[in-house]
Amino acid sequence: MSAGMGDTMRTRAITSTLTARLSPTVPPASQTYEPLVKSALRQRLTHNIFAFSVAFTLVVSILLGGEDESSTFARLVSPGTWTVACLKWSFGVLPVIAMRKVYLTSAATPATSPAKMLTNAIAKPSTRRCLAVYMSCTLMLITLYMSSFTSEERESLRLNVFVKSRKHPYYLNGRLLFLILAQLWLAASFLLRNIMLDRFVFRWTKPLNSSELPYAPSNLLKLLLTMALFTSFSLTLYGVVFGLSRMLVLPLLLKLPVVSSIVRPFVAHFARGTWTLTLPLLHWSLLVRSFTMGLVTLMSWEFAESLFDAYVPQPIKVGTLTADPNVTVVSGITTQDAVFAHFAYSELVELASDESSAGSARRTALFGDQKYSPSLWNVLARQSLLRLGQDYQTFLRRGAPVTPPVVVAPAIPKPKDPPSTPLIRKAIFKAPRQSPLGSMLDSVSSDSELSKAAEAVAGEMEERASQMHIPELFRSVAPSSVAAPAANAVLAKPTSGTISSFITQVESRIRDLVVSWCPDWLKESAMRWNKWFYRERLNKVVEVGLPNRELDALIIEALSHFVCASLSEDRYGVVQRDIPRIIEAFLSFLSAIEEYQIEVNAKYTPPTPDELSQGDAKILEEKEMMRLEVARAGDVLVVVSDALKTGVANISRTFGDKLVAFKFPPRTARKLQSFVDYT
Repeated sequence: MSAGMGDTMRTRAITSTLTARLSPTVPPASQTYEPLVKSALRQRLTHNIFAFSVAFTLVVSILLGGEDESSTFARLVSPGTWTVACLKWSFGVLPVIAMRKVYLTSAATPATSPAKMLTNAIAKPSTRRCLAVYMSCTLMLITLYMSSFTSEERESLRLNVFVKSRKHPYYLNGRLLFLILAQLWLAASFLLRNIMLDRFVFRWTKPLNSSELPYAPSNLLKLLLTMALFTSFSLTLYGVVFGLSRMLVLPLLLKLPVVSSIVRPFVAHFARGTWTLTLPLLHWSLLVRSFTMGLVTLMSWEFAESLFDAYVPQPIKVGTLTADPNVTVVSGITTQDAVFAHFAYSELVELASDESSAGSARRTALFGDQKYSPSLWNVLARQSLLRLGQDYQTFLRRGAPVTPPVVVAPAIPKPKDPPSTPLIRKAIFKAPRQSPLGSMLDSVSSDSELSKAAEAVAGEMEERASQMHIPELFRSVAPSSVAAPAANAVLAKPTSGTISSFITQVESRIRDLVVSWCPDWLKESAMRWNKWFYRERLNKVVEVGLPNRELDALIIEALSHFVCASLSEDRYGVVQRDIPRIIEAFLSFLSAIEEYQIEVNAKYTPPTPDELSQGDAKILEEKEMMRLEVARAGDVLVVVSDALKTGVANISRTFGDKLVAFKFPPRTARKLQSFVDYT
């Protein structure tokens, strides 16, 4: 029985609870860091930007929004004033803030002159959308402005849509048309100003105090004066353009066959009578109304934009809100968005330079992390050096895009012919002997050996004759079929060249005609404007080479502080392995910047004593302009160079003679020795 039971029992292996568990990786920024930053930015948008912009719109409506003679206190306690202010902000200011939020970018425009900046902006689809938003807000504000009047008030102000005429009831009111076009012109001018300021680019700023915020009294006064001057200049230019359009463009439109039949029932009365550029001055009340309305609109927009510029770039601390702040902040630097990277590195700089016991404990935990693979420090060092390396290569290329490598297609080898037995294509039997008459007939046939030899000799003589110099008299007897294509090709080329040369001659003739009619002062102004618009600025050229200089400075500051703290807080020596790479990256970047600084400084030569004695205003002005541009270019380079010098100096001061234990390339070692000797 026991033998039978032994046959039926089966052997089963004991299951083990030991399993190979892989270490988790650092979570991506989209899961841990970016949601927290977006929540903080959303709170700033609601509690700071929206709240203060609504309050500003309400104050402006109370102070400058009354057409009647009611007092300021009456408008303050009037529910209608509050309702109109809320509507103005909802339809006139809120879309502008939303547009700024949507089109905020971290990539600066790679333009070195106003002409290139404007060209790049026009090529972007977002610029046309922004223009549509500004003009839509303007039309909504005009609608709210006109709806606040009754029909009798609009008639007294002469702002009806059509003029009073029984014969021509659809003639548009010129005063209302002037007012609407003036506001649209101001909206387009404000967008042009933002383009020139490159305002849609994220600008990193340090923490501001209360006196630097937009609602400080000094900043409010500056905003009022700036917008008043900008509105005055824009309206003056608008009056000139409006008058020239009335004198030159409108008569041409009324002469076009199709356009005239569409436009004439509405604007035919504008062509009657004389028009001068000073005619709008006779309607002073209309000019004042256009100026006031445009000033209120531009001030509301500018104040909202200033709030956005002040509050959005402020540092955000979100690491302490999570269970593991080190993981949250380190995952934040892995983001591909440079805006979030700014916030992450600013928090890392604060952690690296924190001298409290809590900061030291956080750094020790970061250096000794063994939970993630790769570890937190490896991720931090790798991402930081990778960003610095990319910006270093961009700087060496002076901001030029990366040229893709030319891929040469490999030559396809010809397949070898398989071996085969050669075929004998000759007769294998002895040919019968021909008769003498047959041999004579074969020799004079077309395929005989004699005929082939004659054709070969004739071809060789023709080739030699073509290589010899033959006079044109004898060449004229050549067949016309060969020369016909060449003649057609020669005649086909002057056709396009003639048209382009004719267009060039017409353009130059028109340009000379316009220049001959212009006075000398206008020619001089046009030349100065053209030079200012198309001239490349040296500081802008340098900025193109360092587009992420503020972010690079933060990375350098964070790495240098972490390396200095690792001397006493890194228990396992994980940072020591990366110190040679970090120092080499710092010094290579610093050497490249110093070489470029010498090249930039050489572009300015101070005026000689002879030039100063002659007092040539043009030469002195050009040299002063170059001096200012060299100084501004130096300010751009200093952002990164100062951070590099400070970082290397701190590391040299902290480690001192212990740096001998590391191996550096000869060039890096010589550069580092100068810092060690200095410190």
